[in-house]
Amino acid sequence: MSRNIHQHEENERNPTTRLPSPVRQCVSNNVKCGLTEAQIKKTLVINYPQASVDAIKLHSLITYERRKDRPEIFSVYDMRNWCNEHKESKDLHSVFVPFYKVDDINNLFVFFTTKQLFQQIRSTTLLQVDATYKLTWNNLPLLVFGSTDANRHFKPFGMALISTDEDSECFIHLFNSINALFLQEFNEPCSINQIMADGAPAITNAQNTVFPNSRRLMCWSHMIKKCRHHRNLVNKNDWLMIDKDIHELQLAFTDDIFDRGIFLLLQKWNQIPSMKQFVNYFTDHWVSNLRYWYEGAAYGKPSTNNGLESLNGIIKQKYTLRNKLHLSAFLPKVEVMLSDWSQASITTPFATVTDITSEMELHAYQWSIKINQIDILFFFNNFYIVPSSKSVMPTSTWLDLYISNQWTSFDHYVAWKSSCWMVSPLGSCTCPVGLKQYRCKHAIGLAIMFNIYKIKDESRIIPLGKRKTPGRPKKI
Repeated sequence: MSRNIHQHEENERNPTTRLPSPVRQCVSNNVKCGLTEAQIKKTLVINYPQASVDAIKLHSLITYERRKDRPEIFSVYDMRNWCNEHKESKDLHSVFVPFYKVDDINNLFVFFTTKQLFQQIRSTTLLQVDATYKLTWNNLPLLVFGSTDANRHFKPFGMALISTDEDSECFIHLFNSINALFLQEFNEPCSINQIMADGAPAITNAQNTVFPNSRRLMCWSHMIKKCRHHRNLVNKNDWLMIDKDIHELQLAFTDDIFDRGIFLLLQKWNQIPSMKQFVNYFTDHWVSNLRYWYEGAAYGKPSTNNGLESLNGIIKQKYTLRNKLHLSAFLPKVEVMLSDWSQASITTPFATVTDITSEMELHAYQWSIKINQIDILFFFNNFYIVPSSKSVMPTSTWLDLYISNQWTSFDHYVAWKSSCWMVSPLGSCTCPVGLKQYRCKHAIGLAIMFNIYKIKDESRIIPLGKRKTPGRPKKI
């Protein structure tokens, strides 16, 4: 009796060089889950220990599976078509490309965002920009831009794929695109007062061109790292003093205080002849050029770009899996990540007021009980001068020096700065925590004392904790 085409035995099939079907199916499932090639190999070793898997065939299969259901972009024409297809936004969270320029690999600019992400830009006057690399096979940098909210959470507004970040043209294009889209969406000019980035001259030139009235903030983390790279210009003991002095100056909370502080600091350093080379470097880079690295340069705004740079790490860790993707694979990833961020911005919107935690309330309550109210000096309007725990002068003396800026030396300035804090109840404070975290126990504590803020009952409960026993703690 004859058999139909589906009734042949397994061993009667034509021989094939393909990987076995179960292995192929496993690879397909793993690719859909976003596993890397190394992770897929480990999975196959566990699931099919007896199967002989050729490395070249496996790589080809993984590449094939990754390209399925993705736009095949191999030319300028393909890239332009993709951008045209995404020219308009379909809904609040869909990715669209309002502006693009694709001439060739050396002249490319593609601006990605969503309606929901971009509308957050109205909540701030600060724009943070940074480039991340090693995302695409084409070696195209990705510019990510956004801002940090009042709870110190970075919120992305969009991104741009560019040819190079070594000249100012791409940043000018980015800033002009932000301006144009803002005007298009909200019928008013974009109000950017501060731009935070690393020390790239291209960003500075673009800022001077597009946002000439904004302040070019320098990331404090990058600044101190660069200074530490030049510590070989001085001896070790001098460097320890220099590092401490720079950190003290970074806490200057007004432009006038910083200007006077930098004058006194250079005066102190110039008295040490061996530091001349470092002083010249410091003056050229961080006084004459990129000088806005102190807290008071943008009060109530972050002094570092760490939030944005951590997001760049998430892009590589979660979305590209640290692979350099072809554009056909990278563009869908862009859509996924922007859509994820867009939907997340609904549940955690851009905060314009800093939250007060229970822990912060407890510290504020304890401080309000311990502080001697006689030592609190009213300054003007809603500002008060309160002594710190390391106070070396009365609040009245501190206030006189604040008004006159007449410190005799940099060390005198440092002692003055840490003696008292200028506090506004439920507002600002010049203590290190208040400058960097926007809320502190002094601002909340004063509000509690003046009955402006009512502390929750559970915050009054001081944890009992554990009594410290005699002797050295046991090693774990």
